[in-house]
This record gives sequence, C-alpha cells and structure tokens, in this order.
Amino acid sequence: MNDIRWFAPNAYARLLVPELEARGLTVALEGSSCARLALAMSGTTAYKAWRFARRHGCPLVVYIWDLPPKATGSGSYDRVISVGRYLVRVPRLRGGYRRRQGYYSRLRYVAARAREVWVPSRMTGEVVGARFGVQSQLVPYCYDSNRFHPAPSQKDSPPTLLSVGRLQAHKNQAVTLRAASRLDRKVQVRLIGRGPEHARLERLARTLQVSCRIETAVDDAGVVDAYRRARVVVCPSLFEGLGLTPIEAIASGTPAVASAIPPHQEFVGRAARLVPAENEQAWAEAIQSALDNGAADPASMSNLTISSARDRFLARLHHLL
Repeated sequence: MNDIRWFAPNAYARLLVPELEARGLTVALEGSSCARLALAMSGTTAYKAWRFARRHGCPLVVYIWDLPPKATGSGSYDRVISVGRYLVRVPRLRGGYRRRQGYYSRLRYVAARAREVWVPSRMTGEVVGARFGVQSQLVPYCYDSNRFHPAPSQKDSPPTLLSVGRLQAHKNQAVTLRAASRLDRKVQVRLIGRGPEHARLERLARTLQVSCRIETAVDDAGVVDAYRRARVVVCPSLFEGLGLTPIEAIASGTPAVASAIPPHQEFVGRAARLVPAENEQAWAEAIQSALDNGAADPASMSNLTISSARDRFLARLHHLL
C-alpha cells in the first residue's frame, strides 16, 4: 500500500514528490492502488481524489489555492448530493455563484468532508472560511527553487520590464504598459502568457507608443532566462492565492515591483517594492527606483524553497499517516 495517492494537475504541483520519497514516503501519482491518504493538490483534482478516498476508505486532504472573487465573491454554493460515486448539484433558484457554479459547489462539498483543507496563504484561508464555511491549515507551498536562482546573464537593452502570467483582467498587466509610458527613459515591456486580454494589451501598447512584445509559447528554460535578462519584474495582479511571479523574480536576483495585495505582503514583503494596484504614478516611480537600484537578496525567499515546503508538508502529514 502506498502512503499517499497524490493528485496533481501539473508538474508544479508535483515538485515535492521526489523530496517526500527521499524521506521514505511512498507516493503514487497515477493508478488506483490503495493508499493511506489521498491528497488533492488543487481544486481541479479534488473530485477525483474524493472518489478515490471514498472507494478506498482513506482520509482526504484538499489543497485550495484560491477562490476568485468574480466567481465566488457574491452568491453562495448550491446544495450537492452524493449519489454513489458521483456528486449531483441541486441549483439554487437565485443567489448562486456567478461562474462555474457546479465546480465551486462540488469543491465546497468535498472540502467540507475532507480530513483537512490546506491553503497557501492567510488570505486564502480567510476566504475559504468565509465562502465555504470550512476551516483550513496554512501550509505554504514553494517556488521551483531548482530552476529559479541567480546566474550570470546579460541584461536586455533597452531595459526590459517583464510580467509573467495569464493575460486576464485580474492580472492587471495594463498597469505595466501605462507605467512604462510615464518613465523618462526608454524601456521595453515583455509579457509572457496567454489569455483573453492579449488583443486589448496589444492595442493599448500601440496607443501608448510603448515597445511591447507578448509571447505565448515560452518554455521553462525560456522563462528562467527571461527573469534573468529583465531589469525589473512587474507584478500588478489584483488577486492571487500565493503570487509566484515576484517570488521567482527575487529568487532569480531581479528587482520586483508588485501590487500591495495580501499574498505579496505576506511572502515578499520588503524584498519587493509594493504599490497600490491602481496608482499608475506610484507604479512608474517604483519601477524607476527599481531600475536605479539593485535587487533584494535572493536568500530572502529561502522559506519558500522546495526543501522548506517539504518540511511543512511532512509536519502536517505526520499527523495524518
């Protein structure tokens, strides 16, 4: 029997598995063999993990990264009924979630019946409590410290302002373009990601006459290189569960300017220049300061390395296995 059946949606959510196995745990990423514990490493895998735990009679842990305000900020979850190995949603006549009602209602059902719910930040824990009525354990995850670390690299010329992340409205990348247009020196903006804001951001860059390139197919090595070549990484998101981009930037030895949202305050603090999300002049001034001064010490992110997260997970797993 395996110790853990680990349900992960991507490689990032599997980062800790080799570290846990090196500490003697047996972790299965695939298959239906019995396990002492089922761990869903995202809301998208929670339903599958619930079915596994129900079938094998083992405890379930669900890791919830965030609950987006546009989807769950108004309204409430629908009633969900277990029918055999399936979950059936009974829609509300009014007052339900605005988006993905079935997904979030089923996630709440699973979270309420899990042995534990883990969250990456204090803010996510507060939101899970307020919207799901479920208590959670704060178990911060990590950045990929095997990839993101300082290394000699030639900086771009003219200086690059880099943003990495989905091109969505809440990521607020337009602020990067508007701030760039206010600077008294020539810069270029590089956006790495894809999403529905792509065309709007291209139009805005043309209107502001800001040199901007949007790249939608950059591999892992290319992202690491982009962090190292950039002069400043700009992270203007209005909402995050953890907020990886400024963490990865600082760990790579590049200055970061980030929105003053709770997860950025919690995890990067003074290692980044934190700015009110909608104050464009403050963004321009902070970016100018970052261009003129050096980066924070990458060691300030040591508590978010893979090995640090491994120890946090082991401490929680010790009570469950």
